[in-house]
Amino acid sequence: MAKKPGFKKFRKLVVTDIDELRAGFAQMRNDLDVTRKQLDEMIAMNDDLMAANNKVVADLRLLDDRLVHMGREFANQIHELATGIDGLEKHADSVSAEAIAELHSVQARLAAEQVRYEIAFRQDLAEIADQLRRNR
Repeated sequence: MAKKPGFKKFRKLVVTDIDELRAGFAQMRNDLDVTRKQLDEMIAMNDDLMAANNKVVADLRLLDDRLVHMGREFANQIHELATGIDGLEKHADSVSAEAIAELHSVQARLAAEQVRYEIAFRQDLAEIADQLRRNR
């Protein structure tokens, strides 16, 4: 005679088992709600940081544009000064060589100062950009 297939019998669920399952599901729901709340807070914080970052980037672009504009203005002024000095050299009999030499040295100092300011400003911009990259 053939054997009957063996089926495992499960024990019957009792009220305490159902209560334990309900408590477990309630705890999981609570954990999920807490996790969702934390996620929403992190999303809001990320949005705030992105907005602040975008503002800093826009401000840096404005500063860079201003620096470029100021650099061009300084370069134009130095060029005009050089043109004026060259014109004075042509009329050397009315202007002393000492005055022309002094104008040349002032022009050189102005050009060097412009370069120093521009380099320092660009270094500051690079540091700020580096800090922004590290904060991401």
